[in-house]
Amino acid sequence: KGTGRGNKDKTFVLYNISSTPIIRHVKVKGDSSPDDSTLCDYWEDRKTKHGKLYWAKGSKYKQVAKQQNWKCTVCGENLFNEEQIETHHLIPVKEGGSDDTENLVHLHKACHKQVHSKTKSKA
Repeated sequence: KGTGRGNKDKTFVLYNISSTPIIRHVKVKGDSSPDDSTLCDYWEDRKTKHGKLYWAKGSKYKQVAKQQNWKCTVCGENLFNEEQIETHHLIPVKEGGSDDTENLVHLHKACHKQVHSKTKSKA
């Protein structure tokens, strides 16, 4: 046990590594290329399948990604396009925002920087 944000009590749980499922690599079909415009749906499905395995089953982060249809809300691209993903609070914690799924959104790192630069320029 310990304390989390706002000095609230929090329970920490050790993770049992043997409960991690083995995930096999899925080969790319034939001579499929990400540059082939006729295969956009194929590559989008592959990225989404990868994304569904990125966060733990039932976690709030997976719920957030599912709510936003596995897309970045700033640029509209698939979350899993090889860019780093960051979780953004719609209402900042320092302003009373929570860590609930309704207050969270996943963004690419560059998009997250863009969101924060816009807020500072308005002030």
